[in-house]
Amino acid sequence: MTMVESVWAVIPAAGLGVRAGGRMPKQFVEIAGKTILEWTADKVMSMPEVDGAVIVLPHGYEGQELVQRTVQSLTSRHGKPLVTATGGPTRQESVRLALEKIPPQVSWVIVHDASRPLFSRNLAVRVLEAAKRHSAAVCGIGLTDTVKAVIPSGHEELWFVHSTLSRDGIVLVQTPQVFGLSLLRQCHEMARRDGFIGTDDGQLVERFGHKLAIVKGERTNFKVTFPEDFEMLSMILEKQGNDLESAGRETPIEEGGPASFRFRQSKAHRRLSRRYDTSVQVTGFGFDVHPMACGRKCVLGGVEVPSPKGLVGHSDADVLCHAVVDAVLGALSMGDIGKWFPPEDPRFRDARSLDLLADIWSNAGQISEIVHLDCTLVAQEPRLFPYIEHMRRNISQALSVPVDRISIKATSPENLGSLGRSEGIAAFCVATLLKKGRV
Repeated sequence: MTMVESVWAVIPAAGLGVRAGGRMPKQFVEIAGKTILEWTADKVMSMPEVDGAVIVLPHGYEGQELVQRTVQSLTSRHGKPLVTATGGPTRQESVRLALEKIPPQVSWVIVHDASRPLFSRNLAVRVLEAAKRHSAAVCGIGLTDTVKAVIPSGHEELWFVHSTLSRDGIVLVQTPQVFGLSLLRQCHEMARRDGFIGTDDGQLVERFGHKLAIVKGERTNFKVTFPEDFEMLSMILEKQGNDLESAGRETPIEEGGPASFRFRQSKAHRRLSRRYDTSVQVTGFGFDVHPMACGRKCVLGGVEVPSPKGLVGHSDADVLCHAVVDAVLGALSMGDIGKWFPPEDPRFRDARSLDLLADIWSNAGQISEIVHLDCTLVAQEPRLFPYIEHMRRNISQALSVPVDRISIKATSPENLGSLGRSEGIAAFCVATLLKKGRV
């Protein structure tokens, strides 16, 4: 996709979910191993058509660890920019604020509710293609229930029928919705200037006087709104190994044709379900020791520690990074550091071990998440305490996790043995991971 055709997504997730009745906003409720927001954002970011995204959050949520961890994980996983914005008092204002975060060269914007995690890429692509033909497009499904206009009775659970309405020509609108970025910005600015509040972005485009296209949506692309919706979502995500499509998503056989449908499984959904159908906590142990000699640098956790002697090894001999690598690999039964970076391989001579750790995590991070690392360095000298925080930051960045998940301690061998004679430095690491996928 060329730059002039670039696509960004806006994921409104700033609502408090009052109707859902929970103690936290519904988008942060965890179902089948991930929050609803992460299910949705992961699927949006996985689309090759999408070049970046903005998540709009409730006030005060941008700095929360759960949010930061989700953003870091998705950015690392998909290699695309993912930014956050603080929402406004209405969904409309939240989308308007998100549009300000999108780079000016972007042409198209997909707006998709965070509380609709079951949409398919096929649907999003169909809406995108329709928008490219007509500048603005939404999706929707036809009514199957009889629709009646009612008169309030004075009791919130009782109404009286006024009349029965025709279902012909009526659809229930969903997201994703796709618009030309400049068009949607104009529509939002006009609504803001006039003090108009719409129920979706498509309504703002209609009010602007622009023709709005609509394509057939998906029955399972429902919006999680009420408490019973969580049970339905959980059943769909978990049924038959979390195969989202096996729950019965219906896809039109032909555009604009008769109302006949077929069940179809998405390859993207099958990959997603295989990956997240189980989560289990695993533990790995890593140990490394290297001798010290004059003329070598003393590198620990990616930090060059001032010392008359340094660590000897094929790489930079960073025992701390090596112990972390072995702990991570051990937790996932992926071998050891020598298997991945053989000492006889000249490519790794004098390699920066912090880079090797990041490289390992680019693989291991696809199937796991760091819960916590507890590391201990054993050294008579040099004194390591002043450099511990820098080491923690380096390792947290290499693993794309918050620094509070990294613990590093230093202890002295009290002049006992070869370590006590300053002949070497040793490192231990216990890694606790959450392994995702069938185990």
